[in-house]
Amino acid sequence: MINQLNIAEKRVIFCILSQIMKADNILNPAEIQLLDSVFEEFQLEISEFDHMDDLSFDELYKEYCFFSIETKEYANRLFKRMAECDGYVDPREFALIQKLAQCSH
Repeated sequence: MINQLNIAEKRVIFCILSQIMKADNILNPAEIQLLDSVFEEFQLEISEFDHMDDLSFDELYKEYCFFSIETKEYANRLFKRMAECDGYVDPREFALIQKLAQCSH
């Protein structure tokens, strides 16, 4: 699936993962490791995010809603992995994932 994603989709997915990771205000090493591995798998460059630092979750959500069903399903699996990888799904992480699921239909 990674090969089918365009750079804009990769950026949005990565930024949403980052926001899920930060939602509980605890940066767990497992979360950082997952984010790093996605960054590497997506073959992203830090310079590609210069304009995305200030994007709110709502702005990312709007972009995410335009994704294909297949891309959303793939991204949702990553989002759930991020929320679960520290051993506890914080309600704030869950709320973000639930909001994203609203535009999956």
